[in-house]
Amino acid sequence: MSNEPYHILLVDDDDVTNFLSREMLRIYMTAPKIDIALNGQEAIAFLLAHANEPDKLPDLILLDINMPIMDGWEFLSEFEKIRTSGFEKINVIMFTSSVYYEDIDRARGSAIVKNIYSKPLDEQKIREIIASCR
Repeated sequence: MSNEPYHILLVDDDDVTNFLSREMLRIYMTAPKIDIALNGQEAIAFLLAHANEPDKLPDLILLDINMPIMDGWEFLSEFEKIRTSGFEKINVIMFTSSVYYEDIDRARGSAIVKNIYSKPLDEQKIREIIASCR
């Protein structure tokens, strides 16, 4: 799969989900670089640390909604504030166990979020995410 995202930032507080997601991504993608942030605050810190190094920014953020410290919605608000040159390459996909229609509608209505998927990742979801990030 050419043009697929190769650097992924998983933003989720659940270690089991992160482990399973990382393994699925490694199975269905060609050599992805995967970083993990356990909440939105860690993800913002990661992005700010690499803001002046666009080649070290992720191509894709898989963002959970419900997390301690800074949830997915708060992350999106901060992301909007810190956006700078190089951030336009970052694709944000909500990746959640939430079944609330409000969350789904809110994610689909966001100018930043490309799409929303339910956990867990599988081959079909990975292929759809990769296709949407081209």
